[in-house]
Amino acid sequence: MFNIQRTHLPENKITKEQSNYIKAVAAAAMLADHVGVILLSDIIILRIIGRIAFPLFAYQLGIGYLYTKNFKKHFARILLFAVAIQGIYAACTFFANIQYDPENFNIFFTLALGLAAIYCYDNKKYLCLLFIFILSSASRLCGINLDYGEYGVLLILVMYIQRNNIPSLTVSMLLLNVIYCVLSKNTIQLFSMLSLIFIAKPYSLKFPVPGLAFYLFYPAHLALLYIIKMLINIKH
Repeated sequence: MFNIQRTHLPENKITKEQSNYIKAVAAAAMLADHVGVILLSDIIILRIIGRIAFPLFAYQLGIGYLYTKNFKKHFARILLFAVAIQGIYAACTFFANIQYDPENFNIFFTLALGLAAIYCYDNKKYLCLLFIFILSSASRLCGINLDYGEYGVLLILVMYIQRNNIPSLTVSMLLLNVIYCVLSKNTIQLFSMLSLIFIAKPYSLKFPVPGLAFYLFYPAHLALLYIIKMLINIKH
């Protein structure tokens, strides 16, 4: 089963302050993206800014894996957030009188699969790793829209494997983005390459950030944006 006690030290030298900085940038980019999706759909620059969010969170997921002492607890926390946020999303879209598609799964499900992929790779469980990619790819056949799908899971794994080699990571990420853009017919994802600027040279966030702050920010900002949307709908 799970080898939950990690005995080796992280290879990446990133500090907690630098990690918080990357997550803060990702959170700000995600906020801009969701403002563009929910409130200001005509302002394309918000969606462009938002493209850097997922790669930064994907990178941080790998860093978090290196530092965690209990993988099982870490994985369960992300999965629990995924389920809870799905419920919050359904409630907010209902009260905001916005069409809700229960087949759309939030990004935390993708992060959970990506974390499982990292674990399988790190522990040489390649059959399990293959199953995860089949699951993320085949979910569409079951009518499930997994956020970023197999591209998201693979990007998480690539970010982890090549975290200390920015040139190699750049090439791999560009290749993934080109394939994703061709298949999805959505070239805006190419702007996600800008995330490498913050990964290559992260600054230190000087003030302390609670460990759950970035987890809670996701449902909190979505709830706020949908409340604003609801008020706008009522007014009109």
